[in-house]
Amino acid sequence: MSVRANNLKKTCPQADPPNWLIYALGGGWGHLTRAVALALRSSARILTNSPFAAQVHGAFPQLDLVILDPQLPIRIAREQALKAIELAAPACLVVDTFPRGLGGELAGVLASLAATKVLVHRDMNPRYVAEANLLDFVKSSYDLILIPGKSEGHAFAKLPNAVVTDPWLIRNADELPSPAPARKLLNIEDNQRCILVSATQELLWFDAVISELLARHPEAAVRCVAPTCPPNCPSECWIKYWPAIDLYPATDVVIGGAGYNTIHECLACNVPLIARPWPRLYDRQWLRARRAGVVVIDGPAEAAAAAIHQLKTGSPRRKPNFHNGTAQAITLIETMR
Repeated sequence: MSVRANNLKKTCPQADPPNWLIYALGGGWGHLTRAVALALRSSARILTNSPFAAQVHGAFPQLDLVILDPQLPIRIAREQALKAIELAAPACLVVDTFPRGLGGELAGVLASLAATKVLVHRDMNPRYVAEANLLDFVKSSYDLILIPGKSEGHAFAKLPNAVVTDPWLIRNADELPSPAPARKLLNIEDNQRCILVSATQELLWFDAVISELLARHPEAAVRCVAPTCPPNCPSECWIKYWPAIDLYPATDVVIGGAGYNTIHECLACNVPLIARPWPRLYDRQWLRARRAGVVVIDGPAEAAAAAIHQLKTGSPRRKPNFHNGTAQAITLIETMR
């Protein structure tokens, strides 16, 4: 599913465009995964520039995706994004995280756009919020502000049209596979325990974690879920699979970052997380990890030791019983129409 630099690529099995458009530009997994969680239950179209869009479409071919080349120059990316919005003519525009758009291209069009405007407010660096004067912009530009998790949105939480929902997840609790199918995905034996290393970026760091784990011979299988295999990871340890939440019913402990999806999926599935918060321009992973109360580490050796300690001392897992915030979000959006 290649994408040409100067063209929009649309993968759409439907004849008619959906009523909603989700603006999920920003690269990586975070924006796209939240968008997919909402789109699976609303038939919304997703506008994305994530390099993982092809893998997402493979997992959910029914999704309606408009894919921008992640390598586009920013000027062209802005033009392409505005063109996609114009072509969709949505009744509702849902913008994930960046109120003015990733490149600021939404600032000049939101006021004239004949659509309900909804902002998905994940935690943002307050310095960026202040420097860009985003509070006033959001107050005047958006009809509804959705905060997907009570610990996520603080910059705009006091605005009268801001509403907190439960975290947005790809799966509902009753959609998760049982442990047996999850073990097959992980390629582990029926009674075998599992340490899952969840890596998207910083592959060399996670590669070192895997080496540490294998050198310590934990009484568990070591598996790594990642878009590409880390350079020194044994091939039998690597799993290319998405969404990772499907693996958690057979996972005893996760080592990963502290991004939105990793934190909220582990909390929802009651899987212990050993988190390495990574510096991001707009996302404060260290704060999310602290609020979630997960184990926070820094180095690969520390991560491996913490995971093995968790295996030896952790309490029995409780069956997941969570509420998916996408249902609340859809109801709230529909009341705005």
